[in-house]
Order: sequence, then C-alpha cells, then structure tokens
Amino acid sequence: MKSILKVAIALVLTAGAAQAQGINIGAKGSLNLTNIPKFTVIESLGQDLKYMATGGGALFAEIPLDANFSFRPEIAYNRRGGKLEGLNLGSGTIGQIIGNLANARLNLDYIDIPLLFKYNISTEGEGSPYVVAGPSLGFMVGHTMSNSILGLIDLNYNVNMNFKNFDLGGVVGLGYEMPLNGKMKGFVEATYRQGFLNAVDNFGPVKVDSKTSNFGISAGVSFPVGK
Repeated sequence: MKSILKVAIALVLTAGAAQAQGINIGAKGSLNLTNIPKFTVIESLGQDLKYMATGGGALFAEIPLDANFSFRPEIAYNRRGGKLEGLNLGSGTIGQIIGNLANARLNLDYIDIPLLFKYNISTEGEGSPYVVAGPSLGFMVGHTMSNSILGLIDLNYNVNMNFKNFDLGGVVGLGYEMPLNGKMKGFVEATYRQGFLNAVDNFGPVKVDSKTSNFGISAGVSFPVGK
C-alpha cells in the first residue's frame, strides 16, 4: 500500500510540473473481460473459469518524448478473476439441478500502475490512431467470491486461496484520439493485459497455474495543464 501511495504522489507531482513540460493529464473508464485460464485449483474440481465482465477506471499523465512518442503512467482500479457457469455440487440429482442453476464469480481487486509508452501513428489531421505498450504493476486490495442461483439468491464472502499481493503483467493496445472542445481530447482504446505472475501462490509442493488475462475497451478524455 505504501508503494501505491508513493506512485499516486508521483503522479500528482507530475501533474504539478505539467505547466513547464507540456504534460497532459486525463481520466478513463473501461469495460473489461477477465479470466484466469487454466486455473489449476478450479480444474482440479473438473471445471474451468470463463471470462466475466467487470469495470475499471484510471487517472493518467501523458509526457511527450518527441513528436510521436510519449510516456503514459497510470494509476487504475481493475477487477480481475473469472466465473463458473454451473457448479459441481456432486453426482446426486438435487446437487446437479442446483448446480446447473447456480454460478459463481471469483473477484480479485487490484490497484494497477501501468507504465505505458504511446506511439501516435499519424500526427496529421484532427484524429490520430495510436498504439500503447508497456509493463503493468498490480497490487491486490481485495478478493471475494460471489454466488447466485437464478439471480434470486446472492451470496458474497471473502475467500483466501493463498493469493499473492503483487502482480506483474504486460499491456498492449490500440486507440484513436480526437479533439473535443478547446484543447481537450477524447479517445477510445482497446487493450489486452497478460499477467506474468500467478495470482495464487503454490500450495506446498503443488504448483498452481493462475495467471490472469484481461481484454479491455475504454473511453476517456485528456487535457493540457497550465496552457
């Protein structure tokens, strides 16, 4: 948590220096599809997680490096995890019926710090397509499981599977930026984030594969400070 606060302070200081350096700051919201493919713990139960929809948001600063390149550090909230459609509640008739009507969601909440490099493919014209890529640091701040049966009975509870507090991943994306009112710009962006570390630590000698995968669609605005 101290590391998160340090990065947040650094972003604030970066914004404060924007007047001298021509830095833009902005915000975005996102719709994510997230999963933990080949999650060993779930596969051992004869099931597999599927992609689930979640939301997220971020604040960022954009620091120009030259006419086309810029550095874009962010601080974001994102939920990762996955869902089970139909639960394995045993071989009995009642267990099978209830299991087929039920579903579960594994919710892993993170404060992410993507450190992205942005390349504007074209600087001519009003709009500009661009690509982004870079590492992303993640700090887990919560982990819960939610169950529902026909959407009528909802259960939410904390779950501990020996989760790791730190996550490291890589982000690639493609976006399009356009001018709005005045010097404000709007953009839409599609990204993919792949976790490089397991979200769950090994259980003694049992190795657990639990790397997260996330597709995101986001929209946001940015504007220069002090201009």
